[in-house]
Amino acid sequence: MTEDPRAYNSPEELAELLRAMAARMHYLNRVALGESRFAWWYAELLRSAAQMAVLLKDKETQQRFGDGWQEGSGEDPRAAFLALLDKELSKR
Repeated sequence: MTEDPRAYNSPEELAELLRAMAARMHYLNRVALGESRFAWWYAELLRSAAQMAVLLKDKETQQRFGDGWQEGSGEDPRAAFLALLDKELSKR
């Protein structure tokens, strides 16, 4: 049996998977979705998420968001996450 191509064992492997998904979405947008602007941004969201994957092991980010035992910095985690995503998307 072959290994699941969606499996990943590290943030770097997750980033690789997300970059591949972004590239596939861009391809499908060109050949099957009519160059949809929504699909383009969806692919860019995946690409930006790939860039953020390294933050999964970033100690400063972990402290900012907290974990199952410790509170984070006190800021709204959803707003903080979306701010990080917006920062990546603004590079597009």
